[in-house]
Amino acid sequence: MKRVRISLLLVLCTFTVWSQQPAEVMPLADKSLILSVTKVGTSMVMVGERGHVLKSKDEGKTWQQIENIPVNITLTKVVAYNNHVWAVGHDTSIIHSKDGGETWELQFYDADREVPLLSAYFESEDKGYVIGAYGTILSTEDGGESWNDDLIHEELDYHLNDITKAADGNYYIAAEAGYAFKSVDGGMTWQEIELPYMGSMFGVVSLDNEVLLYGLRGNIQVSSDQGETWEEVYTDLENNLFGASKIDGDSVLIVGANGTRLIYKGGDMNIMDGEDTGDDYADVLVSGSHAVLVGESGFTNMALQK
Repeated sequence: MKRVRISLLLVLCTFTVWSQQPAEVMPLADKSLILSVTKVGTSMVMVGERGHVLKSKDEGKTWQQIENIPVNITLTKVVAYNNHVWAVGHDTSIIHSKDGGETWELQFYDADREVPLLSAYFESEDKGYVIGAYGTILSTEDGGESWNDDLIHEELDYHLNDITKAADGNYYIAAEAGYAFKSVDGGMTWQEIELPYMGSMFGVVSLDNEVLLYGLRGNIQVSSDQGETWEEVYTDLENNLFGASKIDGDSVLIVGANGTRLIYKGGDMNIMDGEDTGDDYADVLVSGSHAVLVGESGFTNMALQK
């Protein structure tokens, strides 16, 4: 039986509180723990431990660490809408850039809560959601100038791991303990979804006609009826799945522990050779004919055969 690597999960769920300090510029920042990567115009931005924010202007071949990041805590997720970029992380932190990731400001910080923020989604430059541990959900209508700080459910205080807005117009959140959440009214209200699998789901991605959840021990759940029913996609994997990026409208590249890389397309699964490399991948970004994978050893570029 293949061993299950959970080091990235532990990184996301270790709530060590650090004092707020600017991130240091480190010579090997691009080889340190990176947890998220996104596209910003023609560039890419990735984030990780110690407040590291790096930008690439050559499709992920080389990276430059950005100076003057206002926090030095672990950043778990980076998302963008047009030239605006948000990164979230430990100490209930949200930082924002309005110039494509060149300069950053602190928008939200509450270290005393000991709650890490784990994901975000912006549907415009103004409206967005940030989610995290213990059912935390923050929303903004003004690009992060102000935030509504709330809980997704009065009783279900599970960690909220990832959020997206699907092609069907609904919001979906991947959570833990066999739960997901859905909003059909633009995030005003949320309803819980009990999944067939009782473990944690670390990510959610929207395809043209499906919503896909992925997570613990290689588990993948797919719904084609707006989250009313879910079907398990058999992978024969024991490795946790942490990140994903769409290849096209009906296929997605998913990465995870021990070098796991697989492509889901219309119910079919292609597990790539080279699994069990020992490297844990936290996220991936598909760009044209190649993909940038990030994780515990920084970044890796991979040719992609569609």
